[in-house]
Amino acid sequence: MKDLLNYYYFIIPDKIGMKNGNYYFTFKNHEFIFYLYNNSLNNIDALFNLNNYMLFNNFKINRIILNKDRNILTKKDNKDYILVELLINSKDKISLNNIIEFNKLNININVLNRTNWYYLWSNKIDNIEYSLNHLKSKYPYLYNYSSYYIGLTENAISYLKYINLNNNNIGVCHKRINVNDNLREFYNPMNLVIDYKVRDKTEYYKSLFFNKRISINEIINSIKLLKLSDIDLIYFYIRMLYPSFFFDLYDSIINKKNDDKDIEIIVNKQSDYEYLLYEIYLFLKLRINIIGIEWINKKFAN
Repeated sequence: MKDLLNYYYFIIPDKIGMKNGNYYFTFKNHEFIFYLYNNSLNNIDALFNLNNYMLFNNFKINRIILNKDRNILTKKDNKDYILVELLINSKDKISLNNIIEFNKLNININVLNRTNWYYLWSNKIDNIEYSLNHLKSKYPYLYNYSSYYIGLTENAISYLKYINLNNNNIGVCHKRINVNDNLREFYNPMNLVIDYKVRDKTEYYKSLFFNKRISINEIINSIKLLKLSDIDLIYFYIRMLYPSFFFDLYDSIINKKNDDKDIEIIVNKQSDYEYLLYEIYLFLKLRINIIGIEWINKKFAN
């Protein structure tokens, strides 16, 4: 590894650590991570351009370093890696204030754009429904619970079918936000997408909820302080309906990073999450004209 770093980046670190396939080292008092890159190669140039755009506009983000050939990717053992300089290397956990500050950057580009929720979510459902018969014997837990989360996704899609609201509050967001991650990962340039800004906030609340870091009342009180527009509130509710936590775990189980039974981690909190959605709906109803999910309303209404 030292020879590779020296050859491609003219870096000779004293000591190199490794975790989860990534290499960590310090050089001339600057800290770096040599990240294993497993995402689409089609997006790599867009990620680099977005990274430069953010740095040029003085937004916090860690820096992608090109190799000597001016390439973003470097091969090692036939795998792709990206070198990132840690301009922010804090071990502090992610906070809502970090997200609010990060989301101030307004940008809307076609590449990396994830605003077409209708297409993306419908496609996820189609892929899982196509695979259901194959899941039954190999992943019985996934098979048993997939229909429920497909149904919840269809509820979210139903809003997208019938609302006709032009939401221009689009900016740089994260693929996912995990409250167990630190700020070093929060400012990882490879975790970026372009989406409606409520994406980061909803994924943060979902992560807090499933990691048992926050009560339902605390979430509702926190949402009140966000001062979202009426349009953003509707998109916020739709995004909370979308069970991204299920699809993440689904992919992890299929890719053998988690056991099939691990789906019970979220299933055991299923009813509590429904009640959270109901409470969010009641709060939104005080501000905007919105129809709740009928089966959830019937379950919890007095």
